[in-house]
Amino acid sequence: MALGKRLSRLAKAHWNELLERVERIIREEEAESAARQTAAEELERAMQPQFEAHTPAPPAAPPKSATETELQRAYRVLGLPEGSDLAAVRHAYRELIGRSDPNRFPEGSPEREKAAQIQQRIEQAYQTLLLHLDHSAQRFRNLSVE
Repeated sequence: MALGKRLSRLAKAHWNELLERVERIIREEEAESAARQTAAEELERAMQPQFEAHTPAPPAAPPKSATETELQRAYRVLGLPEGSDLAAVRHAYRELIGRSDPNRFPEGSPEREKAAQIQQRIEQAYQTLLLHLDHSAQRFRNLSVE
């Protein structure tokens, strides 16, 4: 096969791949736009007063419990998506604790105090997630040595 034909086939294949990528991106953007439009319409309907709306109001979402918001906050502090497993939580904890070590800053400096506060928040978030994800941790926590 001649070099020209090979090059043209390669160029065509590359071009077709690029077209497929662009079409996929356009489809995703259209779907996202439709979802945004639907959400905006739902919000608009929810904002209308009850006596003006001819359709029944959508049911109110059940209130989230305090532990759910506490878990969400803990995942956010560690920079993890909700539902991450125990291994990911431990990895993120170790990385963040190492980064926020107060001993890296001079004694009595505001940076050291801030790092200590950050480390305390990371520790609290880790303990919250540990108790939620590792059920054996709760048993060991309740043990007392006499």
